[in-house]
Amino acid sequence: MDNYKRRGFIKLSALGFASIALQLNSATSYAQMANANLGKWHKNTNINWDAFLERLTQLAKGQHQLPWNQKVYTEQVKQLLLQCNFPEFENIKKEIEAYENKNPNWFEAVSLHNEVDFQVSLFQFEKGEYIPHHDHPEMTGVINVVSGSALAKNYNVEEQLSTNRKVIKDGRSEVMQKCVIKKIGDEIIQKGDVSILTAHQGNIHSIMPNEYTQLVDVFTPAYKRDTKSIWYTVNEDGFYNGQENLFEAEYVNEEFSEIKTINLSREKLNKYKGVYKISNNSFMKVFIENEQLMLERTKALDTPGMKMKLLPYEENKYWIEGQNIRCTFNINSKNELESMTIHISETNITANKIE
Repeated sequence: MDNYKRRGFIKLSALGFASIALQLNSATSYAQMANANLGKWHKNTNINWDAFLERLTQLAKGQHQLPWNQKVYTEQVKQLLLQCNFPEFENIKKEIEAYENKNPNWFEAVSLHNEVDFQVSLFQFEKGEYIPHHDHPEMTGVINVVSGSALAKNYNVEEQLSTNRKVIKDGRSEVMQKCVIKKIGDEIIQKGDVSILTAHQGNIHSIMPNEYTQLVDVFTPAYKRDTKSIWYTVNEDGFYNGQENLFEAEYVNEEFSEIKTINLSREKLNKYKGVYKISNNSFMKVFIENEQLMLERTKALDTPGMKMKLLPYEENKYWIEGQNIRCTFNINSKNELESMTIHISETNITANKIE
């Protein structure tokens, strides 16, 4: 090879290498998806993020073909999750590396993918943080432990009791409904393990990590604006009427609960407007729409999110319409609005005002 050809070869290689490298991931992804369509995947096949989403999209379409066999579907999703090494996926690696414990005593959640049929989320817990008993109405959930370990408990509603009580709490008249739930699962899930719930089996659950823990969760279908989870207070001191694995639980019956709202002037509403930051990928925008104070949660400042009405019950204190969630606007000693606290169950999440 003479000098001219040699220099040309080196130049061409340098210019072309980056382009070739950029195509490798796409080529691999297309190859994996093609193999899936040809039925060449088996349970030991490692797949990448794009292939994972492609296959999950296909599986999730099954929910529209009634009757939907959720047991079969969740087992398929479980197998799919086990074929993924999530910490190696660039999008998840980025989220893991950017992790900050912004909300002490509450987990950090990141949406990895969201569409109507399903959503994929990453949950990260410090030791001592946990998710109390709650349900996922008309949804399935498949949890893959990426790192750490957690105590997972699952329950079914066994019986609605006629016993209830009324309480006035934070400007709201609440009807507390009692029920009996049956524990059907109680296990420590570790790295590589998968926990499953369906709309009718184990749909009420709690997650209590024993150490720093990361979970990837697939919800099917995805959460919608009007999705209302129920949070339960469970009496685990003893079995209900002495019957093993039965427990008395209590929850807010939203149908019969009522918020006692107050009227605030436009001038007072204006002071709450602004952008509040929970984390680098979680923001709260507060604005006025049709004379109503609104809250919009979004992943980025330039992207739309879910809009919710804020209902005032005291000055600086609001309920989120249709949700068992409150928020308090915090005023500093200079009478300036500096942050917003979101109250979910017994947990408080702070969002600092940035503009």
